[in-house]
Amino acid sequence: FGKTDWELVWTEDFNGSEIDENVWTRVGHGPSDWNRMMSLRDGLAFVEDGQLVLLGKVNDDLAADNTPFVTGGIKSQGKKSFRMARFEIRAKFNSVQGFWPALWLMPDCRLPKPEYAEIDIMEHLNHESKAYQTVHSRYTLDGNVKQPKGSTTEIDKDGWNVYGVEVHEDQIRFFVNGALTFTYNKEDGQKYQFPWPEYPFFIILSNQLGGKWVGEIDAAQLPSELRVDWIKVYQRPLSNN
Repeated sequence: FGKTDWELVWTEDFNGSEIDENVWTRVGHGPSDWNRMMSLRDGLAFVEDGQLVLLGKVNDDLAADNTPFVTGGIKSQGKKSFRMARFEIRAKFNSVQGFWPALWLMPDCRLPKPEYAEIDIMEHLNHESKAYQTVHSRYTLDGNVKQPKGSTTEIDKDGWNVYGVEVHEDQIRFFVNGALTFTYNKEDGQKYQFPWPEYPFFIILSNQLGGKWVGEIDAAQLPSELRVDWIKVYQRPLSNN
């Protein structure tokens, strides 16, 4: 896939009876659109038939969560992270108005201010037949767009797809089902423009409902469901990095 000499260094196949707490932590409620409905309930994030299942539904227990809807998510923060790697995730989801499933990466360390580094391997909105793949940095957040920071790719929105990203010294390369979909390049002399190779990244898998980007939630279409079959992480020998 693209540049050569990648070696498989870690696989998560979700073949156990429950989520491996040595690798994963449930995502709790937070102030951002993506985690505003997050709940730690077991029934929203679980393993079934060799797959991770993340659900979003109408909240039936306001005493447990003070939100109209609740969603599940897990992250490998502080437990499993990789620098200069290729990440592949096989996933599927249903289409629900207000549903915003995401597979993404964040730095597993404290970044010097005002640095920022995020990689969105896959985001999907509502009933669309495309996936969004995007990089975010302080440079892009400040409105600098000399080159596109992301792209969209047609997908089988009702079936399984493999979403991937490679972090190189000078490029971020995105893939869907093994095909290169988008490349983001390092630019010479631009501060905060290309931070990703410097940091180890952890994985976030999240069922997200509502927010400014995705729009209103149609409760009648719930539950929303994100399934992950497996994750594979590759790295290149240090001499090739």
